[in-house]
Parts: sequence; C-alpha cells; structure tokens
Amino acid sequence: MPKAPLYLPHQPPPSTDTTKTAKKRAIENASIRVNTWKLDNLMDMVRELVIVQSQLQESSKEHIKENSSLLRIMTQLTRITQDLQHMSMALRMIPIKPTFQKMSRIVRDLSAKSGKKVMFEVSGDDTELDRNVVEEIGDPLVHMIRNSLDHGLEDPSERAQTNKDDTSRVSPKAHHQGSSIAIELSDDGRGIDTKRIFKKAVENGIVRKEGQLSNEEIYKLIFAPGFSTAAKITDISGRGVGMNVVKKNIEKLRGKIEFESELGKCSTFRILLPLTMAIIDGLIFKVEADRFILPTASVKVALGPDEGMMTKAQGNQEVLNLRGKVIPLFRLHDHFQIQDAVTNPTKATIIVVETAGRPSGLLVDDMISKQEVAIKKPR
Repeated sequence: MPKAPLYLPHQPPPSTDTTKTAKKRAIENASIRVNTWKLDNLMDMVRELVIVQSQLQESSKEHIKENSSLLRIMTQLTRITQDLQHMSMALRMIPIKPTFQKMSRIVRDLSAKSGKKVMFEVSGDDTELDRNVVEEIGDPLVHMIRNSLDHGLEDPSERAQTNKDDTSRVSPKAHHQGSSIAIELSDDGRGIDTKRIFKKAVENGIVRKEGQLSNEEIYKLIFAPGFSTAAKITDISGRGVGMNVVKKNIEKLRGKIEFESELGKCSTFRILLPLTMAIIDGLIFKVEADRFILPTASVKVALGPDEGMMTKAQGNQEVLNLRGKVIPLFRLHDHFQIQDAVTNPTKATIIVVETAGRPSGLLVDDMISKQEVAIKKPR
C-alpha cells in the first residue's frame, strides 16, 4: 500500500485553490504546433468574410435606416467579424527576436573579422509583428548591419583619436507605434559627411553641382539607385549594392525608411512597417458610380483645386501646380473609360499620391470614407 506524502510543519499541503490556479495557468500557457498553411487558409477565409460583411453592410444601408432589428444584427455581425479578424491576425504574430539574434551573430563574426570592437545592445526584441513581415525584413536589416560595421564604425585606433571608447555600439530596437511597428538601428560611429555624399551624388549625375540641398534631402540620396560611397567593394557591406535595394524591399512591405546622422557621433535608420500585410487602412473614393480604394499611406493630400492650378505640359500631359511643385495629373474617368463622371476639375477632387518617391494627382468625383480593408490574394 503506497504511503501518503509527508508534509513537514513548515511545508503545508497545497490548497485546492492553489492547485486549481496552477492547472488554469498551465492550460492558459499551453501551446500546440500548427502548420503555417493552415494559418494562411484561415486568414484567407477571414478576408473573404470581411469582404462579404462589407458588401452586405453597403447594400443594406437604406434598409438599416428603417429597421432597428436589422441594424442590431448588422452591428453584431460587424463586431464578431472584427473580433475574428483581430484574433486571426494575432495567430500570425511572432516576435522579432530571431531576426535580432541573427544580426547579433553577424556582428560577432564581422567584429572578429574586421578587428573592430562592437557591443550589440538590443531593445524590444519581444515586439511581435506578422510572420511574413518578419521573414521579409530579415535581409534588409542584415544588409544595414553589415553596412554599419563596414562604413559607420571606426576601428579602435580611429576612435581613440576622437576620444571615443574603443568599443563601438550598435543598437537595434523595436516598438509599437500606433498601428505600425517601428524598428531603429543606431550606431555611435563616424556618422555621415553630407559634403562627401553630395559630391558623390554630383559625380554619379544624381544631382546638379549648383543645387542647394538640406541635410534631410542629402540623407535621402543614399537611397538613390546606383549610389554608393564605398571606395572599394568588400564582402562585408553587400558588395557595393547600396541602400536602394533595402529601400525597395521595405517599400514592398508597405513600409518606409528614414535616416539621420551627426558627423563624428552617430547614425540612425528608422523603419516603419505595418503590423500585418493582410489588412490596410484604405481611402475609398468614387468616379461616377464606381468605387475605388487607395492605401492611406500613399495619400499625401486631397484638395478641391482652383482652375489656375492646372495646365498642360509637353506632350499634352496635364499637370498640377501644387505649392510651386509641378506634378502629373491623371483623370481616372478617362483611364477607366467611365461615362458621366465629373470632368470639371474645380467641381471634382484631386488626390495626390506618392509611389516610389514620385507624386501624382488623381482626378476623382469625391472621397467617401476611410476604413480598414482586407487584401484578397488573386487566385
């Protein structure tokens, strides 16, 4: 017959409540492995549900005004759909920690190879974002960390000449910023010499010699196609590929990248990414009876133009003079061959969008609303 466990006076037996709490905690922390294709299929079905719910809500607008029961049902359906959408998105979220760990290993290897002492200081590696975004952002971040070690950080002897500690610091950090994720990569290296950047841009024919650029405009030059300040090609910073590839990859994720620097002190890259690739904030507008959606991140401004703001340039291309800057203007009703649309620009709306750094004006009838939009993959 088995003996009952012996409890010493100073070790009272666990209470029933304690046991229940421990079991509950174990259940809450339990996890199971799920194939990623199942998560992708679930997200696709949720997208379909969101689209159908939006269509139903739009088509029943007039009836809802006169039917309180239908309004209550539609409100409940919208809430359930949104909850399901947020839950399915949460299932796809993973921390950025593995990416930061990969960067740490690269820093360690390149530090030993280059003879530069580097301290890698991570912050916010538990920040979660969409699995697809984590997978896609890895290569750009690796390129940036290589670029930082090759061009940004000094060797110990150079740092000693400027009264710096002989150990450099590279600091990646991630945090939530509204409905987006911000990733920063900073170093305390030599910074960017704006005069050298400008000179190199002139040599490459990117800007004119007599041009006057602010520091912010000069920083943007490092993302120009074919631009690189590397004196020689190395196997550390990407073989002279330049930062344009990084910028393009981030823009594919509907993100943006900025850079700032202080000569002799530091440099910082800032990346802003959407939490998920499945949902976007959209601006809905119409041309006659047809409705269209633009990502709000691409919209710079919407305005009702004066007649004097528009003219025609070479090749009969309509252009818009916006605060002294001339941008091309496109009439969507002509492009999509839509009849009976508003053709008088002074009675229409112009939406200024920017794609790959190039602004354009879109002539539309009117804006309708902003809302979250599910992106449906083509089959």
